[in-house]
Amino acid sequence: MKAFKGCVNRECKAYKTRVSYKEKFEYCPHCGEKLEYVCANCWKVLEQNDQRLCVGCSVEKEEKKEQKKEKVINAGKAIVGVAPVIWKQKDKIVDFTKKAVNVIKKK
Repeated sequence: MKAFKGCVNRECKAYKTRVSYKEKFEYCPHCGEKLEYVCANCWKVLEQNDQRLCVGCSVEKEEKKEQKKEKVINAGKAIVGVAPVIWKQKDKIVDFTKKAVNVIKKK
């Protein structure tokens, strides 16, 4: 994916609101500053325009992705660990649920 083009003038309205521009634009329509390729996340100037994120943001994104994967795996392990216990108590759970439904129906 290609990087965004954006204004790097910190006083410009386009910089403050993080407006991105198409490839054909060379200068900012608000302040006249030359547009640069910027990171989609932190708006740092990029040396190359072939990536949307700078190195720091791409590493941070990968770390968050790995953390999400670990949470899903740990949740799955917890469910698998509890499943045999629930299965052994299924009759009690069904009886309790039936009683709860009867109480709710009476109200």
